[in-house]
Amino acid sequence: MPIIKRLSTFCVSAALLVAGCASVRTSSDYDAGASDSARFAKDSVMCERQAEADQKNIGLGPWDVTQNTFNRMYDACMRAIGYTRKPPSP
Repeated sequence: MPIIKRLSTFCVSAALLVAGCASVRTSSDYDAGASDSARFAKDSVMCERQAEADQKNIGLGPWDVTQNTFNRMYDACMRAIGYTRKPPSP
């Protein structure tokens, strides 16, 4: 029994660690380029909605601690519109 308890504690700790490292893409990750701020914000909201719907249909929904499904869809949507992702900060 103690092994099962240790394993469950380890799994919970690992899940919390992964959740803490996961980040969701936002408009701050993208360069607006020549777009005005209102258009850029509107496009970002549209991509967020598409990504949320995709995560509910394909991903694990609220249990997707890595946000991979959301991020892939958000990235694809923003790139399709013509925005480029900013380089990651060091």
